[in-house]
Amino acid sequence: MREIEKLIKERKIKDAIEVALKMENTILKLEVLAYILRSVDSRDHREFIFSQMFEVAESLDRPQDKAVAHAILAYSAYVMGKEKVDEHLFQKAVDIAKSLPHPSWKADALADIAYYMAKADLFEESFKTFLLAYNTIRGSKEPYSITVSVLSNIAKRLVRAGDDIPNKISIQFYSLAKEIYQSIRFMTQAKLVNEKIEFVQNVLKRKNLAIAEFLGKGDIEKAIASIRYLDPKERVLGLLEISYWLILHDKPELARKILTDAFNMMLTGKFKPNDMELVRVAQKFMKIGLLEDALILAGIIEDGLKASEVLGDIALTYARFGKKEKALSIAEGIQNETVKSRVLKALKGEGDVEHE
Repeated sequence: MREIEKLIKERKIKDAIEVALKMENTILKLEVLAYILRSVDSRDHREFIFSQMFEVAESLDRPQDKAVAHAILAYSAYVMGKEKVDEHLFQKAVDIAKSLPHPSWKADALADIAYYMAKADLFEESFKTFLLAYNTIRGSKEPYSITVSVLSNIAKRLVRAGDDIPNKISIQFYSLAKEIYQSIRFMTQAKLVNEKIEFVQNVLKRKNLAIAEFLGKGDIEKAIASIRYLDPKERVLGLLEISYWLILHDKPELARKILTDAFNMMLTGKFKPNDMELVRVAQKFMKIGLLEDALILAGIIEDGLKASEVLGDIALTYARFGKKEKALSIAEGIQNETVKSRVLKALKGEGDVEHE
């Protein structure tokens, strides 16, 4: 996989495809091709990869592999925006799985298909298919060892699907996984899944307060993981708070990446926290020297007076750092005349430059 990633990074897409096509494990081959397809933007490359995947899927003789292959193909069609194609391919995958002679084979294939349905954002269909897989094997008369193995695999796929779902629906998938683990007495796994459920419930209930709590404990991984469960506006505020924490803890590269994501969400969409929150964050940024970022926030604040006051504080901060020309330039652009006059007087020595 590292070789594939390296080739993609070097934009050697044809070479990456050739390496993938030489793989002996057919399902792995399709998964890698699907990964390459997701990683490229070129429509021509995507169409070529999809055609290769289709040929591989259609050439398979083993029904179990054929079912899973069509699910991977369906997911790839979804990535390409081929909605009718992915619906048809998912249905074909399910039909093949249902035709398998043994309950364990059916359940295993259905669980794989359900996983790829979840990746394609077909959450309702995915959960129904997981339930079908569960009910197919738990009523089976196959040996206990086989039944337990299949149930464990279904639970693992449910957890993987839940991990990819960025909303409260993940709880539904985790809960079924927990039920399955408990039914086969895998209590350690059930406990771990329950912790995931509690984590999501906590974030959904407390939102940015949960993120603040994780940051207070220094648990940056949980803070970042929490972001995906927030509404867009709350997510932006969470990203700003996380970037501030990362700067304070000497992790500027990750902070900059997260900050860029937050700014992109605000500047290209309608996902903007309220003005009071933006003022608060801008003031925090000023205290640690992120003046350019505070300027961006000031430009997003809709209330004219609040935006002017933030710009005034930024101008005075630049002056305090000895950047008088920059400070004057910012002050001249302040819209509110009262704030503008006060700041200019301070900058020209007629007032107090110092501020908190």
